[in-house]
Amino acid sequence: PTFDMDSTRALLDELMGKDRNLLPNEKPKKNLHFTDPEVCKYFLCGFCPNELFTNTKSDLGPCLKMHDATCREEFKKYPDKQRFPFEDEFVEYLERLVSELDKRIKRGHERLDHQNDLPQVPLSEENKEKVDSLTERISSLVKQMEDLGEEGKVEESQALMQQVDQLKFERELLLRSGEVRSITQQEKRMKVCDICGAFLVIGDTDKRTASHLEGKQHQGYLKIRSALDEYQSKEIDRAKEKEPQPTKEKDYTREKEISKESERERARDRSSSRRTISRERERERDRDRERDRDRDHRERTRERSRDQSKERRLRLKY
Repeated sequence: PTFDMDSTRALLDELMGKDRNLLPNEKPKKNLHFTDPEVCKYFLCGFCPNELFTNTKSDLGPCLKMHDATCREEFKKYPDKQRFPFEDEFVEYLERLVSELDKRIKRGHERLDHQNDLPQVPLSEENKEKVDSLTERISSLVKQMEDLGEEGKVEESQALMQQVDQLKFERELLLRSGEVRSITQQEKRMKVCDICGAFLVIGDTDKRTASHLEGKQHQGYLKIRSALDEYQSKEIDRAKEKEPQPTKEKDYTREKEISKESERERARDRSSSRRTISRERERERDRDRERDRDRDHRERTRERSRDQSKERRLRLKY
């Protein structure tokens, strides 16, 4: 098939180069550089997604560019890789693949949501007839048991009881046959793999589950999701590195400023305290002077009163 031929050709191009069929004197002398347009930029950044899903439902087709290991090593060692958009384009492509896959996974979950409400499996017409016949026989035997019991024939009544129990057991088996089929249906219910979107049988064998987990589709999407997680972690680390980090000199200067400000604050507090004490002392002295003036005034008043009183007595006497 054409598809297989293209895959084989792409694999040979990767292993032996696109000029593998040329004679030595016909091969170009050019040395590839990672910036050359024929070099796969996704391969430089880690891996080419087109290689992950070969011959699976998620096959992306062969990559038409060269996967050169030497160019990838040169790109890894290049000191200023950020000036090239290769990694951003690689991440955008991976995010687009995952976004499309997540949409398929969501649709798969919606399709399987109804499986939790499986309909009850009805009995077949043949089993219905058998159940009705058993019910009639059980009713008839129960009536005979009652009659024998009234006549005092206990042993005959007990023998019929054993037949009734056997018939009831057979009827219960027929009634439960529908439940058995319903359980069988539930055992074959499906689920969607949240990594690769494949449909899986719930409760499948360990061998089949391991085969799925080790398959190309699951491993491929797992690798893509892991690469995106790693890229996000690197972006967080780069953002932290760009944040200004205080140096020891800046810390020391800041501490000195804080110390000076604290000293000025304490000096203001001491000055304010001294002014408060001075004001209190001034008020105390004012109160003392006021008391002294009051005392002198009262003393002078008493002396005038005594003088006036003495003068009146003298007048009366003469």
